[in-house]
Order: sequence, then structure tokens, then C-alpha cells
Amino acid sequence: MHMNKIKNIFQQLFSWRGEVGRGIYASTGFILFFLKWNLDRIISGYFFSITWLPYQYLLPETDLQNKKDLALILSITALPFIYIGVLLTVKRLRAIGAPTFLASLFFIPFINLIFFMALSALPNRISGSADEPPPPNWVSRLVPRTKWKSFFFSAGVSVLPCLLLLFTAVQVLHNYGLGVFVGLPFVQGVFTVLLHSCHYRRGYFHCLLIALSACCLLAICIVLFAIEGFICLTMAMFIAGPICILGASVGYFIQATYHANRMPPLILIALLFLMGFEKAKPTKPISFAVTSTIEVNAPPEIVWQNVVSFSELPPVEDWLFKTGLAYPIRAKINGTGVGAIRHCEFSTGPFVEPITVWNEPSHLRFSVTSMPQPMQEWTFYKHIEPAHLDGYFQTTQGEFRLESIHDGKTRLQGTTWYQNDLAPAHYWKVWSDFLIHRIHLRVLKHVKHLSENQSN
Repeated sequence: MHMNKIKNIFQQLFSWRGEVGRGIYASTGFILFFLKWNLDRIISGYFFSITWLPYQYLLPETDLQNKKDLALILSITALPFIYIGVLLTVKRLRAIGAPTFLASLFFIPFINLIFFMALSALPNRISGSADEPPPPNWVSRLVPRTKWKSFFFSAGVSVLPCLLLLFTAVQVLHNYGLGVFVGLPFVQGVFTVLLHSCHYRRGYFHCLLIALSACCLLAICIVLFAIEGFICLTMAMFIAGPICILGASVGYFIQATYHANRMPPLILIALLFLMGFEKAKPTKPISFAVTSTIEVNAPPEIVWQNVVSFSELPPVEDWLFKTGLAYPIRAKINGTGVGAIRHCEFSTGPFVEPITVWNEPSHLRFSVTSMPQPMQEWTFYKHIEPAHLDGYFQTTQGEFRLESIHDGKTRLQGTTWYQNDLAPAHYWKVWSDFLIHRIHLRVLKHVKHLSENQSN
């Protein structure tokens, strides 16, 4: 008897054949998570003096960027857990009648948690139900049966819960995390397709069309309700669009499963739970640095004077700054040496920059104790205050380095350090680095122009 139980457990965990129920799948998942966390906690604490907490699996990119040895060890120890996790996910997908290749979602951060919660809640398919229509529930009773009525109904209805989730994340939880930029578009893609297909199976491109239509409708509502402006929505769409397509693709492949019409409310609840869990993590924003360099046909002594403070810059010609993004206007300084206060005035207000390093004429460094909003949102309304403009992007310090090179010229290098509390951090880093580099060039070119005129 005991040998049969052991054999059965072994087959459940290591054999690719067969199926697993939702109870076994969920309980085994939690047990494996508990074992992996404690293993990682012992390794990181004993060998690296690092406290390892459960939330760190939610945002792996923020935790190990400067701990490569620990990351390598934890990755190696994760291999058996990954094997069992993928194996059980394949068997669970088989049990609900979904394609087993969807187990690839196991490897996508945040989405894998939504996926796990859904698989843990959905019941198994009924034997012999492959060609039977799904059992009716309150979701299928709400959705019209005709194709285009169902299309517009599903696209429109999907917007309401997504707006509520977005409002909860940014206004209640004050969090622009993976739940907003990864979880929400994925859930909307799945949700919309499953609503639309609750009576009849839909084609793949039709599923993509309704998901993207719903995504665009949500974006319009976000602007109309003054939650965000056009600039930030444009930047977000480059990540939200592809993830919405991924969600629509998942919806397409699971629409024929027997209990697919039970999934829409499940994934909404899962996303709400994970948004709260994400907010609870006590992580610090990631710090990044952006460096820009220009060559000036003037000696460092002249360039230095125009770095410390500079006259008003010419009116902006760069189309980017005409969209509402903050841009530098002038800089002035009170005092000299360490402790002097530099004020760099932008279109949205001044940066207050106490000098921390003063090595004339080669190195000027300053901290940032106060900064204005990074932009003025482009919108239909006179003025809006999106939550992300308040503290989610923070410049922490900056510096100028001047190096004398050949023929009396100067290599002028400007660097800005900043923290970004938006996720995925490395996606938003692409935008932030690009914009900061444009700001750098506006200042560096102005300093070059002033210095070369004075040198001549």
C-alpha cells in the first residue's frame, strides 16, 4: 500500500504522462515554492549575508543586478524546481483540455503567477466533453450570441474592470508596477477574447482584432477620464500592445476548453490580488546613470565657467520638448566650492543642486534635493496631475567632467543619476535614457556654443 502511494507520488512529480487535478497542482506549487524559498534564504543568508524574502521572486530584475554569483547559484538550484513546475503545468493543461505548449507562460514574470492561479482554480474537463458546448453560467448569459453584437459588447465590457483595476493600482495602491504594464494588458487580452468566444469559437485574427480594439478603447477612456495623457500612453503602448496580443493568443488557444467561460472573473481577481502583493514589496527603485559627451573647441578653464552657470538657452526647436517634456532653460549658482547651491531652471520649474565636488576646472558634482515635474501631460484638458509625475522618477545627482585634449580642446562629459519606480524598470530605462540624453545634448551644445565664442 505504501509502495503504491510512493509510486503514485513519483509518477505525479516526474512522469510526463497523465493529468493532475487543481488541488494537487496548487498544493504542490505552494510546497515547491516554500522549499525553494527556504533553500534560497539559507544560501543567500549564510554565504552572502543577504536577507531573501518571498516577494523577490515577483521582480527578479530588481534584486540581483549587482549579485551575479548569487544569481548564478540560485539559477542552478532552481533547475529541478523548474522541471517539476513545467511538468505539472503541462499535465494540468492536459487536465483542463488546453494546449500543453501554453506551459511556456511559466517563464514569463508576473503573467506566470496569473496563469498559476487560474490553473489552480479551474476544474478539470468532463470526460467526453471535447465536442460539447461549455456549461452556461452568468458570463455566457450576458454576452449576445450574434457575432458583431458580441464583438462590441465584449470590447466595451472589458474596459470597465480594467479601468477599475488601473484606478486601484495608481490611485489607491500608488503603484505603477508589473500589474499595470504587464498584468493589465495581458488580462484584458484574455478576458476580451474569452467573453467574445463564450458561445462560438472565433478565428485567431478576429481574436487579435477584438483584443486590440478593447485596448485602444481603454486608452481612450484613460485620456477622457484624465487618468493619463497622450505622451505616457504612447510610451506605454509599446509594451502594452504586444502583451495584449499575447493575452489574445492565449485566449484563442483556450477558448475551446470546457470551462473557459469561468476564467474571465478568475483572472481579474488574480490580477487584483497580485497588484496588492506587488505593492507590499519593500524594494527600492533601481538607480541608473546616463552619460553624454561632446567635444568643445575651447580650454577647460573657459568651459568650466559655462558649466557652473549658463545664460538662457535659445527657444526649443526639438519637437520632443514641444510635446510637454521638461527642458532646461538656464542655470545659476549661489556661492563657490563645495556647499554652493546651483539652480538649473527647467520649463516646469527649478532643480536645486547643492555642490558636493568642486575640482576646478575638471570635475563638478552635485546632489539633487528638489526637482520639478518631469513633464506637462498633453491632454484635452487644461491641466491634469497623473500620479506618476509625483516621485516615480527622481534625479538623485549629476556631474560634469572636463578633460583637456589635443589642440587646446576639451572633452565635456555630463552624467545624470536617477531612480525609476516604474516597472518593468528596464523597459522604462530605454525611454528615460533617451530623454535624458536629449536634455544633456541641449545643455552641452549650449555650453559648447558659449565657450567657443568666448575662446575666439
